[in-house]
Amino acid sequence: MLNILPLSIAKRLKNGETFIADKINEATIIFVDIEKFTQLSQGATPDRIVIVLNDIYSKFDQISEKYGIEKIKTIGDCYMAASGVPEQRKDHAIAAANWAIDIGKIISNYVTEDGTKIDFRVGLDAGPVVAGVIGEKKFIYDLWGDTVNTASRMETNGMSGMIHVTDKFKKIIENDKLINNFKFESRGEIDIKGKGKLKTWFMTNNI
Repeated sequence: MLNILPLSIAKRLKNGETFIADKINEATIIFVDIEKFTQLSQGATPDRIVIVLNDIYSKFDQISEKYGIEKIKTIGDCYMAASGVPEQRKDHAIAAANWAIDIGKIISNYVTEDGTKIDFRVGLDAGPVVAGVIGEKKFIYDLWGDTVNTASRMETNGMSGMIHVTDKFKKIIENDKLINNFKFESRGEIDIKGKGKLKTWFMTNNI
């Protein structure tokens, strides 16, 4: 069960809770996606596809553990994680930013054993989410809400090798006066499906 659910959620189920639905006031949601994965996987053997994905996402899991980031799920070639879930934390955005920078070091020049260059897009947003467990046999701990949707849009509307973030996420980072490890390059206003025009940024390491 601990390989499927966060520890605190598994304990709640073990203690008899049958319905888990929580409102998280502030969290950061992260999406990472392999660019043009369908094209890259055409003609590849099933073994090769699984080996490549397992290698990449095992590295992501290690960095998630380092920063206390909760892996939510993988959806095909997309990796979804959250900071400040299920336990809320004041530094959720900082932890997620550090996570993304470390991930960026892995994905900036990732080449498979057969020499295939793989590119990624990363998207982040921060805000309230709803978290809960759904299902009975193949249950899953999942997240819902506008913050989740917007983080996903940051990824899909991002650029290869870049960490694409919302203006809200940027302001949370900048409000922490003790942190100056990050710099932001304006993307300007872009049209986001379901959101309209949003001001967004590319985040990089300032060190």
